[in-house]
Amino acid sequence: MTDFLKHHYNFSDFLYYIMLLAIPVVTAVVAVLEQSGVGAVIVFLLVAGACIPIMLRFFCTHCPHYCRDEKHLKCIFFWGLPKFFEPRPGPLSIMEKTLSVTAPALLLLYPVYWLFQTPGLLIIYLLSVIVFGATVRRNECPRCIYSDCPANIAGRYPGN
Repeated sequence: MTDFLKHHYNFSDFLYYIMLLAIPVVTAVVAVLEQSGVGAVIVFLLVAGACIPIMLRFFCTHCPHYCRDEKHLKCIFFWGLPKFFEPRPGPLSIMEKTLSVTAPALLLLYPVYWLFQTPGLLIIYLLSVIVFGATVRRNECPRCIYSDCPANIAGRYPGN
Protein backbone atom coordinates (compact mmCIF):
# COMPACT_ATOMS: atom_id res chain seq x y z
CA MET A 1 0.00 0.00 0.00
CA THR A 2 2.90 2.43 0.59
CA ASP A 3 4.75 1.68 -2.65
CA PHE A 4 3.01 4.62 -4.39
CA LEU A 5 4.24 7.15 -1.79
CA LYS A 6 6.82 9.75 -2.85
CA HIS A 7 9.78 9.21 -0.49
CA HIS A 8 12.28 11.36 -2.40
CA TYR A 9 12.08 14.25 -4.82
CA ASN A 10 14.29 14.96 -7.79
CA PHE A 11 15.62 18.35 -8.80
CA SER A 12 13.28 18.20 -11.79
CA ASP A 13 10.30 17.93 -9.38
CA PHE A 14 11.49 21.09 -7.66
CA LEU A 15 11.97 22.92 -10.97
CA TYR A 16 8.49 21.93 -12.14
CA TYR A 17 6.73 23.26 -9.05
CA ILE A 18 8.85 26.41 -8.81
CA MET A 19 8.12 27.24 -12.45
CA LEU A 20 4.41 26.57 -11.88
CA LEU A 21 4.47 28.80 -8.80
CA ALA A 22 6.38 31.50 -10.70
CA ILE A 23 3.33 32.24 -12.86
CA PRO A 24 1.15 33.76 -10.10
CA VAL A 25 4.18 35.27 -8.37
CA VAL A 26 5.43 37.08 -11.48
CA THR A 27 1.88 38.12 -12.38
CA ALA A 28 1.38 39.63 -8.92
CA VAL A 29 4.76 41.37 -8.90
CA VAL A 30 4.13 42.87 -12.36
CA ALA A 31 0.70 44.16 -11.28
CA VAL A 32 2.06 45.68 -8.07
CA LEU A 33 5.25 47.07 -9.65
CA GLU A 34 3.30 48.87 -12.40
CA GLN A 35 1.57 50.94 -9.73
CA SER A 36 3.78 50.92 -6.65
CA GLY A 37 7.50 50.30 -6.27
CA VAL A 38 7.07 50.33 -2.49
CA GLY A 39 4.28 47.75 -2.79
CA ALA A 40 6.59 45.50 -4.83
CA VAL A 41 9.31 45.79 -2.17
CA ILE A 42 6.72 44.86 0.46
CA VAL A 43 5.81 41.74 -1.58
CA PHE A 44 9.48 40.70 -1.60
CA LEU A 45 9.82 41.39 2.14
CA LEU A 46 6.64 39.43 2.90
CA VAL A 47 7.91 36.41 0.95
CA ALA A 48 11.55 36.45 2.09
CA GLY A 49 11.08 37.84 5.57
CA ALA A 50 7.79 36.37 6.68
CA CYS A 51 6.15 33.66 4.60
CA ILE A 52 9.18 31.45 3.91
CA PRO A 53 10.57 31.56 7.48
CA ILE A 54 7.08 30.97 8.95
CA MET A 55 6.43 28.02 6.65
CA LEU A 56 9.86 26.53 7.31
CA ARG A 57 9.64 26.93 11.08
CA PHE A 58 6.04 25.98 11.75
CA PHE A 59 5.14 23.59 8.92
CA CYS A 60 8.21 22.18 7.20
CA THR A 61 10.14 21.26 10.36
CA HIS A 62 7.55 18.52 10.96
CA CYS A 63 7.86 17.05 7.46
CA PRO A 64 9.80 13.80 6.92
CA HIS A 65 11.66 15.45 4.01
CA TYR A 66 12.92 18.11 6.45
CA CYS A 67 13.59 15.61 9.24
CA ARG A 68 16.03 13.57 7.15
CA ASP A 69 19.61 13.42 8.32
CA GLU A 70 20.80 15.81 5.58
CA LYS A 71 22.13 19.35 5.88
CA HIS A 72 20.03 20.75 3.02
CA LEU A 73 16.40 20.39 2.00
CA LYS A 74 15.37 18.40 -1.04
CA CYS A 75 11.66 18.97 -1.48
CA ILE A 76 9.40 20.38 -4.16
CA PHE A 77 9.48 23.89 -2.69
CA PHE A 78 12.90 24.29 -1.10
CA TRP A 79 15.81 22.62 -2.85
CA GLY A 80 19.30 23.05 -1.43
CA LEU A 81 18.20 25.44 1.30
CA PRO A 82 20.03 24.89 4.60
CA LYS A 83 17.94 23.67 7.51
CA PHE A 84 17.74 26.78 9.68
CA PHE A 85 15.49 25.19 12.31
CA GLU A 86 15.67 21.97 14.28
CA PRO A 87 13.54 19.13 12.86
CA ARG A 88 10.40 18.48 14.93
CA PRO A 89 8.72 15.27 13.70
CA GLY A 90 5.13 14.71 14.67
CA PRO A 91 1.82 16.51 14.27
CA LEU A 92 1.42 20.26 14.05
CA SER A 93 -0.17 22.15 16.94
CA ILE A 94 -3.27 24.26 16.35
CA MET A 95 -1.08 27.39 16.36
CA GLU A 96 1.28 25.86 13.78
CA LYS A 97 -1.63 24.87 11.54
CA THR A 98 -3.07 28.37 11.84
CA LEU A 99 0.23 30.07 10.98
CA SER A 100 0.89 27.62 8.14
CA VAL A 101 -2.43 28.52 6.51
CA THR A 102 -2.56 32.22 7.41
CA ALA A 103 0.92 33.23 6.14
CA PRO A 104 0.44 32.00 2.55
CA ALA A 105 -3.20 33.19 2.52
CA LEU A 106 -2.15 36.73 3.42
CA LEU A 107 0.57 36.58 0.79
CA LEU A 108 -1.97 35.47 -1.83
CA LEU A 109 -4.36 38.26 -0.86
CA TYR A 110 -1.81 41.10 -0.63
CA PRO A 111 -1.53 41.84 -4.40
CA VAL A 112 -5.28 41.59 -5.07
CA TYR A 113 -5.82 45.37 -4.76
CA TRP A 114 -3.31 46.01 -7.58
CA LEU A 115 -4.53 43.04 -9.60
CA PHE A 116 -8.07 44.49 -9.61
CA GLN A 117 -6.59 47.53 -11.38
CA THR A 118 -5.54 45.22 -14.24
CA PRO A 119 -8.33 42.66 -14.78
CA GLY A 120 -6.33 40.63 -17.33
CA LEU A 121 -3.54 40.06 -14.80
CA LEU A 122 -6.14 39.27 -12.12
CA ILE A 123 -7.58 36.50 -14.29
CA ILE A 124 -4.10 35.08 -14.99
CA TYR A 125 -3.28 35.29 -11.27
CA LEU A 126 -6.46 33.54 -10.14
CA LEU A 127 -6.26 30.81 -12.77
CA SER A 128 -2.58 30.14 -12.08
CA VAL A 129 -3.15 29.95 -8.30
CA ILE A 130 -6.00 27.50 -8.87
CA VAL A 131 -3.92 25.38 -11.28
CA PHE A 132 -0.99 25.37 -8.84
CA GLY A 133 -3.19 24.29 -5.91
CA ALA A 134 -5.02 21.68 -7.97
CA THR A 135 -1.74 20.27 -9.31
CA VAL A 136 -0.25 19.89 -5.84
CA ARG A 137 -3.49 18.43 -4.48
CA ARG A 138 -3.85 16.00 -7.41
CA ASN A 139 -0.23 14.93 -7.89
CA GLU A 140 1.45 15.27 -4.50
CA CYS A 141 -1.09 14.95 -1.69
CA PRO A 142 -2.16 11.38 -2.60
CA ARG A 143 1.53 10.29 -2.54
CA CYS A 144 2.71 12.36 0.44
CA ILE A 145 4.76 10.72 3.21
CA TYR A 146 3.97 13.59 5.60
CA SER A 147 1.20 11.67 7.38
CA ASP A 148 0.73 14.42 9.99
CA CYS A 149 0.05 17.09 7.35
CA PRO A 150 -3.51 18.39 7.70
CA ALA A 151 -3.93 18.15 3.90
CA ASN A 152 -2.59 14.60 3.57
CA ILE A 153 -4.86 12.33 1.57
CA ALA A 154 -2.40 9.50 0.92
CA GLY A 155 -4.08 6.14 0.94
CA ARG A 156 -7.61 7.54 0.67
CA TYR A 157 -7.95 6.62 -2.99
CA PRO A 158 -8.18 2.98 -4.02
CA GLY A 159 -5.73 2.01 -6.70
CA ASN A 160 -2.95 4.41 -5.65
